[in-house]
Amino acid sequence: MAQAIDVKGKLRTGPSPHIRKARTAAGVMTEVLIALIPPAIAAVFFFGWWVIGMLAIGIGTAVLAEYTYQKLTYKPIKIHDRSAMVTGALVALSLPVTAPIWMIIFGSLFAIIIVKQMNGGIGRNYFNPAVAARVVTKAFFTPWLANWVLPGGFLGSGYRGVDAIATATPLEYLGNGAQTVTEQVPGLWDLFMGFNLGGNIGETSKIAILIGMLYLIFRGVIHPKIPILYIVSTFLIMGFWSSFNFNFMMSHVLTGTLFFGATYMATDYSSGSLTPQGKTVFAIGCGVLTAFFRIVFDFPGGVGFAILIMNALAPYIDSKLMPRIYGHETRPQVDYDRQKSNS
Repeated sequence: MAQAIDVKGKLRTGPSPHIRKARTAAGVMTEVLIALIPPAIAAVFFFGWWVIGMLAIGIGTAVLAEYTYQKLTYKPIKIHDRSAMVTGALVALSLPVTAPIWMIIFGSLFAIIIVKQMNGGIGRNYFNPAVAARVVTKAFFTPWLANWVLPGGFLGSGYRGVDAIATATPLEYLGNGAQTVTEQVPGLWDLFMGFNLGGNIGETSKIAILIGMLYLIFRGVIHPKIPILYIVSTFLIMGFWSSFNFNFMMSHVLTGTLFFGATYMATDYSSGSLTPQGKTVFAIGCGVLTAFFRIVFDFPGGVGFAILIMNALAPYIDSKLMPRIYGHETRPQVDYDRQKSNS
């Protein structure tokens, strides 16, 4: 095979494949951070300036935790890849504006140290760090996370202001066997825009999340079938459950963390499926499990549990759906640890 040669000190030629532009981890994470800007702006608009403080605490804690862990364990410092920034931002956006500061810090520490770094760092974690932190905080600190408030406005001060009104999330009226939409659930337009809607700050405005989703798709950062199949499968299962009550189906699609999780969490490279067919099964599995949890229970958090379960099943899915090499009767075996380390 021919070796690469220098042509007049400027051009280098060599055997294929020829890659024109490499996509680095830092580049991908930067794109995700840009895609998080619309829901972050919407959160500030609806819940006030304290959202910026929550993001600063989440991101700062995540970056500092990663740097400290890598320094103490004599590992290469990789905070420049910006993955910790993404995790910290997702943790902060996955909490209500009433969440105490210590909970934001705990979520970022758990995500970075326990889920990410103790499993080998970026590309080696089998579970999405932000999702795992979200599920753990909901499981152990529900009283602090169930104190939802209605949006207080752009010039308000969030839960610290006089305009904070305690409320429940729409999922509390749509889950636990419900098949119709009650009057306590906001209309579809309010759910889509984020008006008069209590919940976690990053998931309120679906139009903002949709803008971020489209940005990631057009930039080639995420595969469109993952969020689309996730959302559509949840929509269809809710259709079968409610005898295809369109208002009920759309209310579930536009409620809770479904849009946010399908866009920013289920699309994680490290913890999701790697094979083409595996991505399809992974996305549909997330949708089916999300619908199941919402039908059976009435607590917000089904999206997180669904994604974590599919994270755990991803290696098995890929091992069964690895593309078959032309001329071979069996599929190749997946060295999943190596795949993860190179992803």
